[in-house]
Amino acid sequence: MVRLSQSSKRIKSSINPNNPRRFPVTYVITTLICSILSYYTGYITNITSNTACPIAVKNREQEQSSDEKIMAIVEQRVKAELTKASAIKTISENNKDRNPIPYFGSKTTSFATGMAHVKKKVFDETFDYGLPSSGYFNDEDAIILYTDSSIPSKPETLANTKFAQGIHKSIDIHEATENCDTMNVVIISKKQKQCVAIMEGSESYHVQRWTRPSRKLPLRASSRGQSGNRTPFTVPDKHKIKNHWGMLKQYLISIDDVLAELGPIAEKVAIDNTIIVLTCNMGQSEILMNFVCNAVAKGFEMKNILVFPTDKETQELAEGMGLTTYYDERNFEKLPVGEAKAYRDKIFVAMMYAKVVCVQLISMLGYDLLFQDVDVVWYKNPLEYFQNSKNEFYDFDMYFQDDGARSSRYAPLSANSGFYFVRNNEKTRYLFTSLLYAGDIIEACHSHQQVLIQLLNEHSSYFGLRVKVLDRDSPNFPGGWHYHRKKDLMKKIMKEEVTPYIFHMSWTHNKNNKLKFFQQMGEWYLNDKCINKSKSIILKNTNGGDTDSSTPLKNQCCLKEPKIKCHYRDKPSKIPCKKNDPIDKGRPSFW
Repeated sequence: MVRLSQSSKRIKSSINPNNPRRFPVTYVITTLICSILSYYTGYITNITSNTACPIAVKNREQEQSSDEKIMAIVEQRVKAELTKASAIKTISENNKDRNPIPYFGSKTTSFATGMAHVKKKVFDETFDYGLPSSGYFNDEDAIILYTDSSIPSKPETLANTKFAQGIHKSIDIHEATENCDTMNVVIISKKQKQCVAIMEGSESYHVQRWTRPSRKLPLRASSRGQSGNRTPFTVPDKHKIKNHWGMLKQYLISIDDVLAELGPIAEKVAIDNTIIVLTCNMGQSEILMNFVCNAVAKGFEMKNILVFPTDKETQELAEGMGLTTYYDERNFEKLPVGEAKAYRDKIFVAMMYAKVVCVQLISMLGYDLLFQDVDVVWYKNPLEYFQNSKNEFYDFDMYFQDDGARSSRYAPLSANSGFYFVRNNEKTRYLFTSLLYAGDIIEACHSHQQVLIQLLNEHSSYFGLRVKVLDRDSPNFPGGWHYHRKKDLMKKIMKEEVTPYIFHMSWTHNKNNKLKFFQQMGEWYLNDKCINKSKSIILKNTNGGDTDSSTPLKNQCCLKEPKIKCHYRDKPSKIPCKKNDPIDKGRPSFW
């Protein structure tokens, strides 16, 4: 029994918190097993050698029975010693507060004593910050760093956080975070040669960024999204600031009168305290009219839609189509009437002001709202999704269609500013007020979407605004990204095997392409004679010169069946368009 006594001394030494030479628990267990087996091997050897004596057991069966008893005793003693070793291991690990074993070394114990791996997909589902999962999250793990007091309690879980040999193993998300009172999440991209530095200090909720202008130069402080000497984010110049001041001054001077006029209209339109908000100028009027004709053909009601036209001609057309409108001439009279020729051109940017004002006014009046661009068509009423209390994301403040883009300009939310739903509360009201104040940045970066995402990020961090970006891989809310890149989904929609709530013709160069794409999809319900025409001209052409304003335009302009027409063989279409040229050179047919 000498070996066992020596082993016991080693065990006591290994769990002594004052002993500088603490042995790993695995070493203790190995020593125990070896000691036990060594002792009993000698014991068995002595018995076996005695069987050669004439007076020893002569019956072979008796020998086997004796051996089996001995081995049973050995097995029993080994199990007992392993149980003791497990208890010793637990004692050692529960001693962490007195004498922790930091994974990163003794000089990081204030902020990094241990580390654990958890499944990234599970982490995102458990702690849903509203970020789009598709395109960001794959099958890799997320890493959690612990201060000493936040390390998991269970010994078996603790083994995967405190000791290097267990770090590679993923652990349960709930056990991994059971002692976390707070948790800061940092998302990085693997596409760059990127380092992440963590240190103790006054806690910051912003990421300091350092980049190299070139490989030969040292790291220097830089802005978000900067690469070398280039950055997608610029500050407004003096001209843009003063221009914005002028528009904001007019808005503030007129706000009381505007709210007094708009209030009764909004109250009349709202259903369940919710209003569907659109804005449009004459240049995009036929897209608005197609939305109405499309909805009427499918049997949707238009009662809670409120259009903010930016000119009188569009107001007349919208009202002629049966929609309720509010034209704020004081704030919109200087906005362009014509269509944008391309994404981010001057007309496109100028119209962003109307997208800011209309939602800010409805939000200030206290209504939930669904904002959508006019290039949206419905398959199902989207309010059924957002107002369903059984919706798994019902407790979010705002919901956005996933834009599809994954550039730094839109990171990390990638929210599409052309289709979103808002629950009215103090946080969302202040968000739209902040967006109103940021008109100069919108003009500087040529993007309402970029600035809105910037504020969503900041308000989520600062005020706890909860923003949910709808799953890009879900068939519920597809848009331009799906149209151009997800052929399988678009084929299912064209075959009516999948029925989304809406389709948003984003990611499209200009209005002419939107019209052609909708025609190919079988979603164009507007008569050609009503395209790019004022209300008076439409009535004159269809009524034999009679311009009676009481005649509903829907009767003259809306088709009962869609006008399906092929334009490009490589884009989604209701029918095969194989004989047509592709819009993208060299691309094969969609069908």
